[in-house]
Amino acid sequence: MKYRMWVRSGTILMLIVGSILLGLSQVQAPAPEGVDAPSDAFSAERAMTKVERIAQEPHPIMTDEHDQVRDYLIAELENLGLTPEVQSGMVNSKYYSTKGNVENIMARIPGADNSKAVMIAAHYDSVITSPGAADDASGIAAMLETVRAIRESGPLQNDLILLMTDGEEMGLLGAQEFVQKHPWAKDVGVVLNFEARGNQGPSFMFETSDGNGWLIKEFINATPYPLANSLLSDAYKLLPNDTDFTIFRDGGMAGLNFAFGMGLDAYHTVLDTPENLDRGSLQHHGEYMLSLTRHFGNLNLTNIVEEDYIYFNAIRNWMVHYPQSWAIGLAIIGILAYIITVWHGIRRNQLGVKGMIGGFLVSLLSIAVVGIIISLVWWGVQSVVSQKQYEYIVMDSSVSLLYLTGLFLVMALVIYFLNRWVLRRVQAFNLWAGMLFLWLLFAMITSVVLPGGSYLFVWPLLFSIIGFNLSFYLNGGHWRWVATLFAVPAILLFAPICYILLMMLTLNAANVLFVLITCAFTIIFPLLSSDRRMSSSARVKNAYDYETPSAKL
Repeated sequence: MKYRMWVRSGTILMLIVGSILLGLSQVQAPAPEGVDAPSDAFSAERAMTKVERIAQEPHPIMTDEHDQVRDYLIAELENLGLTPEVQSGMVNSKYYSTKGNVENIMARIPGADNSKAVMIAAHYDSVITSPGAADDASGIAAMLETVRAIRESGPLQNDLILLMTDGEEMGLLGAQEFVQKHPWAKDVGVVLNFEARGNQGPSFMFETSDGNGWLIKEFINATPYPLANSLLSDAYKLLPNDTDFTIFRDGGMAGLNFAFGMGLDAYHTVLDTPENLDRGSLQHHGEYMLSLTRHFGNLNLTNIVEEDYIYFNAIRNWMVHYPQSWAIGLAIIGILAYIITVWHGIRRNQLGVKGMIGGFLVSLLSIAVVGIIISLVWWGVQSVVSQKQYEYIVMDSSVSLLYLTGLFLVMALVIYFLNRWVLRRVQAFNLWAGMLFLWLLFAMITSVVLPGGSYLFVWPLLFSIIGFNLSFYLNGGHWRWVATLFAVPAILLFAPICYILLMMLTLNAANVLFVLITCAFTIIFPLLSSDRRMSSSARVKNAYDYETPSAKL
């Protein structure tokens, strides 16, 4: 009997770990293409030769190094058969207390039957402390390689505008100058902006213009390795961060914003060199840029604003997408399904009100306790190390991994003691019902407040409700397999979000990260409880679970 229990537990654990790994597998860049790639395809190795020329030294605006990069880029555009122009001007930032003289580099390739133009944008200046290989020589090099590939394959229907902005690092100065003063700005139908906040990892489509429904559908259709979710886009709007895309979006342009953000220790530092740039990240940038330029370059771009969409990667490159207005409807379906499930469980004498309340409180308590303890532990770490050591801990991924492992152990201990003192006192189905009520609350709240992130709760809720109802009909321990299988959607959706959060925000956001992880793990809490059913005596009493004080909930 014990042997079978260990086999069952081990198999369930393997299924959960496998789901985590499958969820994380989508957060990766494509393999880089070599110099022998087809001439009409994007090659990271070919683009790297441009990165190496651009990112030899730091080249902020109004420096000799900047002028050398400017002249090099003009020459490269001329070598591609284009006639570049430079837009110069002194700009006072409307977002920051900065100003500077900028020199935007632009070129335009006429289309065969233009509706509105496609614009590719990236900035060519760097901060004074970094050569800027990733930020943003990668975007500029990808632009040059993309144009070369397009020239090989033939003209587009729409015009193609190339915009290499200047002064982005000083406060989005070049983008502001272009949008406010250049006549081409009024011709743009779609803008694709490329950035970096690290030097490795996959490129995320992390921001869109408003009314993105049409853009999202075309993005998914056109790109071979789409990686995006509406939670990131909605959350980014709440942050004080900006890129050139902010200027384009506020100027009324429709478009998409891309960036890779892992390897944060290289961001704006001397480590942002061509040698340290991940070729896969550059390839992913280029795959987006080339495929979307060709795709949008052959579509009518005169009327492309539609209702905002919810979108996310489900498994690898398969993306789910649907109108944002569905969020409330799906939450209502969740409410009705939950009510029916509770009625079903009480009718079959499988649920009791007191036990369900206990299950809800256990789930909520676990999230709160983990959040508080992780905050205290991480505050303790910050208190005993110097500022320089702390920056090293959060910025170096190999060191962060050690501390992350330690925090995981802390979380596991918290859940273990909750399991020992509380979970064993709550019947499995009561715990399941109480936990799902918490998920229902999260689904309802996010559907109203953060609709782009509602998918993270509503789909695991609906799947787990289905599994819950099926489990009513299973005897013995077979219900545990159903509980595990129908928890997989939650694990698949939460794993990449937690990983992205760690890479983008680092362990500075340790408390938020582990609250999210614990929230995901509550979906498997029923597996940790004592058994599946109410006691037989409770079933005899009535469906409302009037038990003696010593009885299990």
